[in-house]
Amino acid sequence: MRKLISIISLLLVFPWQCVLGEAEDGGYAGAFLKMAVAARPAAMGGAYYGLSDDLPGQLFNPAGLTAITDKTFSSSYRVMQLDRSLGFLSIAFPARLQSTLALGWLYAGYGEVTARNRSGRELGRTISSNEHVFAATFAKQFLPFLGGGVKLNYYYKKLDIIDANSVGINLGALLAVDSLFEYGSMEGKAITDIKIGLVFNNIAAKYPWTTNEYWEKYGGRGSAQDDEFPFVLAGGVSCRTFRKSLLVAFDLEKNFEQAVVARFGGEYNITKQFFLRSGLNEGVLTAGFGLLQRLEWFGFSFDYAFSAERADEGSDHIVTLNVTF
Repeated sequence: MRKLISIISLLLVFPWQCVLGEAEDGGYAGAFLKMAVAARPAAMGGAYYGLSDDLPGQLFNPAGLTAITDKTFSSSYRVMQLDRSLGFLSIAFPARLQSTLALGWLYAGYGEVTARNRSGRELGRTISSNEHVFAATFAKQFLPFLGGGVKLNYYYKKLDIIDANSVGINLGALLAVDSLFEYGSMEGKAITDIKIGLVFNNIAAKYPWTTNEYWEKYGGRGSAQDDEFPFVLAGGVSCRTFRKSLLVAFDLEKNFEQAVVARFGGEYNITKQFFLRSGLNEGVLTAGFGLLQRLEWFGFSFDYAFSAERADEGSDHIVTLNVTF
């Protein structure tokens, strides 16, 4: 077991020696994608790259969808301050040969602001903005210990009367460490169900803006600009301990426009139907719970998460409903 833990540590640390460095944080295209919209990962501090074993997991590591064995529908909403909204809908269909297909829609809205000219004078109208990500995800268990997934994203953003759209790709892999050993040899160990995840997100994603239409309507001279989504390299580890009652997860993420961030979280099974969760997301405290009920042909779960405020923007509440059939 000591040797196994050493191997996992090396797998986590080595990639980040290549990317650690100084970086200035700031605004960038697709920044809303950093906010967890589903309650379970949000409550666990966003540490989900090495887990992602449910439908919202496709937002982190698409390879995790191989854990889904029933048709599943998921709906999530994040209650936010400052007139912002964030929601997610998805449905998954298990297929043959240990594979899963999922379709999803992620929505972000930013409310309305008063339009002003360069002198700060109000123009008598408002400006609104919203973003959408329509996605198709495919995951497959290639080997007993290795699963992979690809998520094809269509990004669309509208700002007042102009809009931009593009296509991007997320890639993920999930290694089930226990499956590398002889069957049953990990049962009874202090640490079991060890998984290691690796993802490459926002490949080729960008917003190509053209403002000619806006300035033709309101007067001025237009221009064209590409706002590229920052490439994301991330990895995570999850495992169970205390006779599988406690799930622990740890992530490292490098957004190539920002510094490396760490996330940590856990989930404790009070009973088979009730779960308590908590975590740290870049130093921000998160917590929540989950309720699970399964019947002969139907099942559902309700998850809630609380995220403390970051910079005087208020705390957030996240709710998720999953239905299996």
